[in-house]
Amino acid sequence: MAAEHICNQLARATYRDIECESAGVRPMAVRRVTKKMADKADMIFIMEDYMKEILETEFHQPVEKIICLDIPDIYDMRDPELEAILRQKLLPYI
Repeated sequence: MAAEHICNQLARATYRDIECESAGVRPMAVRRVTKKMADKADMIFIMEDYMKEILETEFHQPVEKIICLDIPDIYDMRDPELEAILRQKLLPYI
């Protein structure tokens, strides 16, 4: 959910009309990604590379729309360090 929050902040700050949603690939995720959600996305940002395979195999997403941010999935959702990293990594795409 941190990525969704940061993405929406960046979109507002740059006056972009972008819809951002956040979901996890693991079964225990608070909100798990669905095929419908993945199909709707123009781009899918992932924290770690292993998530790419899940999106490709389980949700049949083309690798071209999956962007790995190379952020270890070790942070709490509202960790200020995570938010700073997300801002830096997402800004070029917004």
